[in-house]
Amino acid sequence: MRGLPGGPVRRPPALILAAGRATRMEPYSREMPKSLFELAPGLAIMDLTLRWLREEGIQRVVIVTRPSLVEAFRERYGDSVEIVATDAEEGFGNLYSLRAGMEALDSEEFLLLMSDHVFEPDILRRLLRKGGGAAFTLCLDRNPPWDKIEEGLKVVVRDGRVEQVGKRAPPYYGVDTGLFYCAAGAKRIVEETIAEIGPKATVADALRRAIREGEVDYVDVTGLLWMDVDTPEELGEARRILPRLLRRSLLKPGDGPVSRYMNRPISTRISVWLFLRGISVSPNLISAVSFLTCVGGAALLALGGGVLGGVLVQLSSILDGVDGEVARLFQRASGFGKVFDALLDRYADLAVVAASGLAMWPLDSIGLLTLAAAAGNVFVTSYVSHLAGWGEDPRVVEMRAWSPAGRDVRLLVAAMAAIAGRLDLFLIYMATVPAAFSAALVWLVLAGPGPGRPAFERPERREPVPRVEARRVGRRRRLRRAERALGTLLSSAIKLTLALFIIRVVERLIVGFGPVLVGPFQIVPADLLAFAELVAVVYFGYRILMALKYLVDLTSGWLVRKLGAVTEAAVNRALVDLLYLSFLTVLMWIAPPRVSSLPGLGELAERIVLLVLLVFFVLIVYDLMKLFYRSFRGAYERMVARLAEKLRAVEESRSKAEAAQ
Repeated sequence: MRGLPGGPVRRPPALILAAGRATRMEPYSREMPKSLFELAPGLAIMDLTLRWLREEGIQRVVIVTRPSLVEAFRERYGDSVEIVATDAEEGFGNLYSLRAGMEALDSEEFLLLMSDHVFEPDILRRLLRKGGGAAFTLCLDRNPPWDKIEEGLKVVVRDGRVEQVGKRAPPYYGVDTGLFYCAAGAKRIVEETIAEIGPKATVADALRRAIREGEVDYVDVTGLLWMDVDTPEELGEARRILPRLLRRSLLKPGDGPVSRYMNRPISTRISVWLFLRGISVSPNLISAVSFLTCVGGAALLALGGGVLGGVLVQLSSILDGVDGEVARLFQRASGFGKVFDALLDRYADLAVVAASGLAMWPLDSIGLLTLAAAAGNVFVTSYVSHLAGWGEDPRVVEMRAWSPAGRDVRLLVAAMAAIAGRLDLFLIYMATVPAAFSAALVWLVLAGPGPGRPAFERPERREPVPRVEARRVGRRRRLRRAERALGTLLSSAIKLTLALFIIRVVERLIVGFGPVLVGPFQIVPADLLAFAELVAVVYFGYRILMALKYLVDLTSGWLVRKLGAVTEAAVNRALVDLLYLSFLTVLMWIAPPRVSSLPGLGELAERIVLLVLLVFFVLIVYDLMKLFYRSFRGAYERMVARLAEKLRAVEESRSKAEAAQ
């Protein structure tokens, strides 16, 4: 689940370091600051960072740069940011620039960002939610691209604690992404680090000092998109990933399942395409087009054009996301637009429900009651969601994200029902499912207090006694979990073997028994035993798989050290994917023929099961290929290079031997 608020979120000022000389960007960096290089026409690297900060409500931004670059930033941003010129000369570290920025901020808590980093805004949101429990909170990517493993700032984490950072630290745990939350104690540590090391001190030096004091925490941002731009090649890569990054920024925490997996992948591409080409379309106009498309589809439903009407209804659902996305990208969001869009959405939904009733007219008394309930639920679900704390209470946001009654799901159900010619099922769905979801929201509110309303007050703020060593407790806990995993693995394997043995014995005992009539179906005992065998394999196989998954977690740390510059998270994910592929292969072999023998289902059930298993198989293979390209390509290329070098050496030695003869 993405982007859920975990309580009150601080909005500290932001400090951006932009005082580097960018020597690897020469000769381009001689003309302008690297952070003002454009990712797209009119959109610089710094523009993107400032956009994310503004969207999160951070108004005060201080940029620290060299005196020669002050005018360039001032010309572009005017008074919207504060510019601080550092007096650092050649050879000064970035910690010196950080101290200059801290003096201008005069704030105990602040965000620290690097001017040459591009990232998706969810990284910033997670960092803000984590807050300032320690002097420094960094963002840790446990599975970065392979090239970042080599050149990034490695972070060593054991038992949930940051123990080491540095370019030469072991790469197995992950790298820092260049965003920090600095809290009370950060200023003192920065001053003491500069006093100890001198003006060449870096942020990494301050982190190492803070680690010794136990003042470094982290937030996990694995899987989120980011990169630092140090070379012309990386600038080209940043420009290539910009559309993907913008699309990710448009995702909402409360998007329903259909919106998240079907509508957004299409609507965000439309919105980003318009934005990157500078085609500014009024969001209110898009809302109106979406409304008219839905009403047009509803009219076709009423007139009997089910297929085309269903297509238009689903198309309107996709377009419904474009208006808000365009408003955010072009920074044209307004209170009127939000109300206007919500109003049109409700009336468009009502038009679909009314058209479904007209298409089935005349209705009996039960049908009329169903139609009335369906029409009422168009408004009730949205109303109850907002009253329950939609957008504020994370429990409601989480329910909304998987709701079977959201607008995205409702319109998809309407489209599918129209195409199938079963609008009666859509009305039954609208009369029941949204009402059940509203009741669940009411129960959630009654169940207990939400965030920000603690059920009790803690009498004291101190560590519990007795105080124990965290690492020792963590090691003991891991041993207990390993024992449970091994126990589950052995017991499940024994039980599966015993179950298969009993099923095979019973199968031999009932040889020759004819079918048994159960209602309208004829049950063949042998087919029933075959299905029982499948159930045993799935149940105990899943338990074995989960036990192996935990044992893989334990062994991946050893394996990653053998492979070299690959993170433990990448190795773990690859091994788990291979486990899933093995399990799916077994199911694809044994499941379809056993399902096909079930009465009333036959060959159709076999094809459906095989199709579902094949889809999961392809998705896991795709994930493995993507993982290889992202994480293992560097190790693979080095292995190929070493092998080629050995072959070249063998060839040279052979040539020398032949020449000597």
